[in-house]
Amino acid sequence: MATMREIKGRIRSVSSTKKTTKAMNLVSSSKLARAKAKLVKSTPFFDQMRRIIANIISVNEDFDHIYFEKRIAKRSLIIVIANDRGLCGGYNNNICKLAAEVADDLTANGKEVSFFCIGNKSRDFFRRRGDYILDSQNGISENPFHEDAQEIIDKILPLYLNGRVDEVHICFTEFVSAITYAPQSIKILPLYEADFADAAETDARLIKFEPSPYEVLDYVVPKYLASITLEALSTSAAAGQAATMTAMDSATENAGNIIDNLNLVYNRARQAAITQEISEIVGGANALQ
Repeated sequence: MATMREIKGRIRSVSSTKKTTKAMNLVSSSKLARAKAKLVKSTPFFDQMRRIIANIISVNEDFDHIYFEKRIAKRSLIIVIANDRGLCGGYNNNICKLAAEVADDLTANGKEVSFFCIGNKSRDFFRRRGDYILDSQNGISENPFHEDAQEIIDKILPLYLNGRVDEVHICFTEFVSAITYAPQSIKILPLYEADFADAAETDARLIKFEPSPYEVLDYVVPKYLASITLEALSTSAAAGQAATMTAMDSATENAGNIIDNLNLVYNRARQAAITQEISEIVGGANALQ
């Protein structure tokens, strides 16, 4: 049985851990509020880019553009968004497992698959699997900006335009609430005209695009793809903070339970020691009589 000194040491150690997890819970709660605010702000820009593309499609009967090109997909790229750090429950593992399932399905259909990993955890996961990692980026998963999303798209678009990549998927975690978030996968390239059918304005034919509709598309589509990527980064950041907050809350509660149990063990050991001392005193007194 552990001595009282050892039990006291364990209580101090767990108490220190409890303070750390409690602090991390509070920090994640604050970061979650900022991530949710950034997520809301990114939506209007995305809606406007989508509306412009829809207007151009609606006024061009023989619409044809490289971003909407129908290809026989042989090479697929998957963008995977995870955290740089752990301590967030199953958040990182869940999104990486979904991306791995998507990759396995694409491979089963005869496609070559490569990865663009956002966050150290996704890079490490697919490196262990032995998959081909085309590129990776860290330091942006917790607090993404539009410039980060645009940089990712600027790296990917040349690969798509020169035929090195035929389709692009993005795997991210959708934030629903502080306790609900789910891994998602969408294809962002090529684009499909049907996806913009409900976004065109009724008076789109009155809009004049200069210098030409297709040159406007050349400018707008990369912005649109960047806004999709920013949305995915932002909702993943919110989900990651929520997962960390939940994990740290659970860890703090578990630490409290351990401390309660250790205090009970300590009190029992202390009581046994006192009883032993009393017995020795009484025994000694009886021996002197």
